[in-house]
Amino acid sequence: MSQTAAPFVHTGPWINWSHGLVLGSTITLSERDGELLTAFLGIFVTGAGAACWKIMSFALHQHRSPRDPQDGIHHQQQAILQNTGSPFGASAELVSLVWYWRKHALRPLVRTLPLVALALLNFVLFGVAGVFSSEVTKAAGNETLIRSSDCGFLNFSGNAVSQHSAAFNDVDVNDTFAATTYSRACYGSSQSLLQCAQYPQQQLPWKVTQNATCPFAPDLCFYGASSAYEMDTGHIDSHQALGINAPKFERIQYRKVTTCSPIHTRGYLTEVNDTNPSDLAYGDTLQQFDYGSVLSISNYTYQYDTHNIVGSNSYQLTSLAYLAGAASNAWYPVDALNRTDADVSLFLLAPNSVRYEAPVTDPFYAATTPFNLSIDGGTTNYTYYTSDQWVNALACTDQHQYCNPTNKQCTPLTSLVLAHKSLFENKISLNQAQMVTALRLDFITQFLTTYFSVNSRGASALRASETVNNLDQIPLPNNQWMTEVSTWFSVSMAKLQQRVIEYATGPGYIPDGMTLSRPVEQQEKMCKNQIVRSSGGTISFSVLGVAIILILGAALIFTSLVLPTAIGLLRKWLKWKEYKGLQWTLDGKLQLQRLAYEEAGQGHWSGGASSVPLMRKGDLIGVPEGVDTKHPRLGRARRHSEGGNLATGTPEIESLMGDKGMRYKVEPEAMHHGY
Repeated sequence: MSQTAAPFVHTGPWINWSHGLVLGSTITLSERDGELLTAFLGIFVTGAGAACWKIMSFALHQHRSPRDPQDGIHHQQQAILQNTGSPFGASAELVSLVWYWRKHALRPLVRTLPLVALALLNFVLFGVAGVFSSEVTKAAGNETLIRSSDCGFLNFSGNAVSQHSAAFNDVDVNDTFAATTYSRACYGSSQSLLQCAQYPQQQLPWKVTQNATCPFAPDLCFYGASSAYEMDTGHIDSHQALGINAPKFERIQYRKVTTCSPIHTRGYLTEVNDTNPSDLAYGDTLQQFDYGSVLSISNYTYQYDTHNIVGSNSYQLTSLAYLAGAASNAWYPVDALNRTDADVSLFLLAPNSVRYEAPVTDPFYAATTPFNLSIDGGTTNYTYYTSDQWVNALACTDQHQYCNPTNKQCTPLTSLVLAHKSLFENKISLNQAQMVTALRLDFITQFLTTYFSVNSRGASALRASETVNNLDQIPLPNNQWMTEVSTWFSVSMAKLQQRVIEYATGPGYIPDGMTLSRPVEQQEKMCKNQIVRSSGGTISFSVLGVAIILILGAALIFTSLVLPTAIGLLRKWLKWKEYKGLQWTLDGKLQLQRLAYEEAGQGHWSGGASSVPLMRKGDLIGVPEGVDTKHPRLGRARRHSEGGNLATGTPEIESLMGDKGMRYKVEPEAMHHGY
C-alpha cells in the first residue's frame, strides 16, 4: 500500500518535461520560502514600476524643456516630474496644480491631464503586474517532483513458499482496498476531493464498446458472438498520464484491453448427490462446474452446495485466473474459454439466500422466480424473486501492449507473460531510458488482471452487494454486470496509478516474507523523475517567469539610475542641447533648495550643476525671525542696482508678462548658476 507522497517532495530546481526545457524549468520551494519569494516579487515589481516612472518622467521632462521662457505652472510640472518618485503621488500633485492655477494660467487642465494620464497608466499597469507576479506559481502548476531513499519494488525474501504466499496476499489485499477506495471517490466523478488531487491525472480514461466480439467461443457468451463488453485504455503516456517525468524521446506508451461477458453454465454443469457419510455435505445436492481443471486434483472447476440457500448467506463470489504463456497455472480453462494471447479471469456468483424485490433480467444476477413471504401471522404478504440458477458465471480477458511513441511501433496486444517477452525482444527499438520505464510498468502490470481487482475482496467487490439490506436486494438494472466489470477495471487503473507512485516513494508497509528491492544503475533515474500533484506544503515557480520579472525589473531599475547621467554625458560630448540636462539638474529638490538659500544670501555654495550641491563647511543657515507666514521668504535679496542684478551674482531675470502669470527666461551665459 502506497504512502503519502508529501514528505518526499523535492525542493529545488527541476525540469517539468510537459512544457519542455525552457518553459518547463521549475523551482519548488517550501511553503514558507515560496511565500517569501512571492512577496519579494510583488515588492520588486512595485520598485520596477517606480523605476519605469522615473524613466518616463525624465523623458517627459526633457521633451518639455525648451529654451523659450515658460510660465509658472510649467516649471512646477517640471519640478514634480523630477522629484516625485511615485506615479500615484505625481498624479495627485499634478491634479492639485490644476486647482491652484485655474485662474492664473492658460488651460491648466488641458496642459496637465496628459501627464496625469501617463502617471496613472504607469501606476495601474505596474500595480496589476505586482498582483499578477504571483502567477509565476500558476505557470509552474501544482505539479511537484518526489524523491525518496526508499525507492524500489517489494520482492520476496527467504525461501519459505507459504510465507511468500501470505505476504503476497497481504500486499494484494492492502493495495486492492486502497485502489478501490480511490476509484470509488475519484473515477467517474468531477469532485475536487483532496484525495483525488494526488496523481498526475485524477483518472485514466478508457473507451467502452458494448457490442464487442465475444473473446471466447461464440456460443459460450450469454448473448452471442457480438455481445461482449470491451474496455480499452488506448495508449497511456508514461509521462502525461503516469507522471514519469521524461522528454518525449524517453517516454513509452502502455495499453490495456479488457473484454468481459456473462457465460453459459449449460453444458458445463453437473449435479451430484453427496453420498459420503463423512462429508459435511452428506445428503446435499452439489453442483459441479467444469470450466477446466484446478491444480490437476479435480475434474471440475468449482463446486456449489445447494443447501447454502438455507440460512442467512449473502452473495458468494469465487475468482480464478489463467495467465497465457506462464510456466504453470493453478487453473487451466477448457478450450471454449481458453486464450493463447490473453489472460483469462473467471467469476462464479452464488446469490445464496439473497431475495430480490423486483425481477432481475441481468444474466449475472438473473432472478425472475417469484415467491411469497408472509408475516404477521399471514396477514401481510410480500412477493420476492429468487435467483433462476444456483450459480451464474462471467469471464474476462486481459491484454497488454507497449508502444514506442518515437517510431509508432508496438508490441502485439497479448497476455501479460507474452508482453513481457516481447519487451525483452525489443522489436520496437526502445532506447535504454525507454526500456527502463517499460520494465518498471511491466512489473506493475502483473497486478492489473481483473482477477486481482476481485479475488482478495470476494463478494464485497460487487456494487450490488452495497444495496443488500438484511438479504433484501433492491431492484437491479438489466446491465448490472457491466457496472461490475467497469468498477473492476477502474480498480485496476487506480492500482496502476498507485503503484507507479509507490515505486518512487517506497512502500508504506513491508510484510514479513518481503523486502525492498532497490534499483541499480540505469534504474536509479526512476527514483528521481516521478511527478505528483501537490496538495500543499510547497510552492513551485516557473524559472522563466521569475527570470523575466527579475531581468526586466533590474533593467528598468538600472536604466532609471544611469539614464540622466548617460544622456548628460552624451549631450556634453555631442555639444547638443546641454541646457535640457541642466534644467533637469536644477529642477532637483536639492538644487531648488540651494537656489532658494543662495538667492537669500545664506551660505556659500558649490556644485551648482551637480545633483547634490554642497555648502561651505561651518556655514549655518536658518529661517529668519519675523517671517511673513502668508508669504514666507528666506531673506531679502541684496541688489547692486536698479537693473535688478542680485548681490549674490545670480543670473539676471527678465520679467515677461503674458496674458496670465509671469514668465521667466534663463540667460544662457548664466545657466551654470540656475534660472
